[in-house]
Formats: sequence, C-alpha cells, structure tokens
Amino acid sequence: MYDVTIIGNGNLGFNFSIALEKAQDFKLLQWYGRNWKNKNFNNKSINKLSEIKKADLFIIAVSDDSISDILNYINKQYFVIHCSGATPIDVFHDFERGGVIFPVQTITKQIDFSFKNIPFCIESKKTSDLKILKKLVKNLHGTFKCLDSNQRANVHLSAVWINNFVNHMISKGKKICIENNISFSLMEPILKKTVDQAISQNPDKVQTGPALRNDINTLKLHSSLIKNSDDKSLYKIITKSIQKNYEK
Repeated sequence: MYDVTIIGNGNLGFNFSIALEKAQDFKLLQWYGRNWKNKNFNNKSINKLSEIKKADLFIIAVSDDSISDILNYINKQYFVIHCSGATPIDVFHDFERGGVIFPVQTITKQIDFSFKNIPFCIESKKTSDLKILKKLVKNLHGTFKCLDSNQRANVHLSAVWINNFVNHMISKGKKICIENNISFSLMEPILKKTVDQAISQNPDKVQTGPALRNDINTLKLHSSLIKNSDDKSLYKIITKSIQKNYEK
C-alpha cells in the first residue's frame, strides 16, 4: 500500500482524492490546498506546506506555473510527480525521483466523475518508478502511454486545438444563437456529427463550408453579421487557414 499526498485542491486534485479513496494499492495520506471550502476540508486536509509528512508518492496537481514553487517545499529524496502536459520532467532536476502522470481529458469537479478508460501519458526518471505509475493508472482504471516530455507536450498541444479551441468556437456559435433568439438545440445534430466524423474519418477529407468552396458572397455576408472586430478577424483568419490547407 502506497501512502499518497496530493498537492492542489482544484479540479484534478479533487478527483484524485475521490479516486484514491477507492484504490486498492494507494491510500490518501494528506491533501494540501491553499483555500478550502468547509465541505471539502477533512482530517486529511492541510493548508500549510510546512505540515507535509513523509509519503510514498506526492502528486502535484496545480497550475503549470506553480509547480516549481511547490517543489521548493518538498524533500528532494521523495518521489514526486506532476500532472502537466507542458512541463518537462527536467523540472525535477534536483530530485532523485520524479515523474509525470498527465490525463488526456478535460477534468471538472463532478461527483460522478471517473478516470475509467481515460488515457494517461506517463514518464519517470527511474525505470523502477515507472512501474509504480503504471500501477497507479491501473488503480484509477485508466490506460497509459509511456511518452517522453517532447511527445507529451505535443499531445497537450493537440488537445488544446481539439478541445479548448473547439469549445471556444462552440461558445461563440451558441452566443450567436442566443443573441438572435435561436434555440441552440438546432445546432446539436451538426455538432455531434462533426465530432463523430472527426473521430471515425480523416478530418481533412470531410471538411465542408463556404471557406472550402470559396463562396465569396457568403463569406462577405458572414463578415457583415459579425459586429465584434476580434471575432471578425478570427473568422477571416480561420477562413484563410482552411483555404490554404486545400490549395492545389
């Protein structure tokens, strides 16, 4: 049984804490967070890094920019891992043991959230510690790929394009519907088909729309409908990107 301390009580830290309560080979020892809501604070919760005890594994689940600062408070002999897609394993240059367990998924604070079948990118400084990370993922009922820091950074970059950016575009589309008194449910079938096609087929082969067809009049109409100058510029940039992608 491995005693685990979680550093961070955001979305990921919260879900790790729930999952570890059900794990067979890992047990939550402490859970650090700077700010706590009363309902989440319990006898394993701490709000001072000076209260950290020795543990078999430390999981740092904080923002990328905060990882280095947190490491200053942890004993260099401990086994510490972070959950960042963009932070290289070199951040543990002063540590004997270090690793990464990056979940390729959007994580939110849901009571019914599960790590089941979620892919994790894992990496460690020592081969022996990689076995521990594999066991942790199995306890979470996820899957894993052993990738180096550069590969993981590119996984993260790809995820930003297909998740964060796409969600931002959906938000803009929904705003257009709301502003024009149109039910967003009208867009749900095309949204679902877009995602299904992107998964089952090559996205380059199923691209459609006025940019691809170079429908000048339609593109001008859309531009006139967009009042926000930033959105208008974004529309033009994406249009040009699509057209350039299909230049012969």
